[in-house]
Amino acid sequence: QITITAENGRLSTEDIERMKMEAERYAKEDQEARERIDALNSLESYLYNLRNTLEGDSDTGASSLSVQDKEDLEDMISEAFDWMQENEDASKDDLAEKQKEIEQVANPIMRRMYVGQA
Repeated sequence: QITITAENGRLSTEDIERMKMEAERYAKEDQEARERIDALNSLESYLYNLRNTLEGDSDTGASSLSVQDKEDLEDMISEAFDWMQENEDASKDDLAEKQKEIEQVANPIMRRMYVGQA
């Protein structure tokens, strides 16, 4: 809840009401922007974690991946970063869908990597 008060008579009652109405009107837009940024950060973080895992030392298990799996992941990561640059105004849903697409390819490969580590 947003509280706006008139101190020392600087704001009229009309000004306060107008400001409250504007705040309520923009609250939805602010929430949508926040959700979009969260989706963007989630996708970006996922991609960087994948890249760091692939580039990591032998402790990450990346050495147990086949050359083809590693190349597939590296290409997919590069393509995803390119997509993000080309679609800077992508919606929250578009970003979430892109992350799901990447996870569908990456998760089976990562599972094989961790099984190969054991």
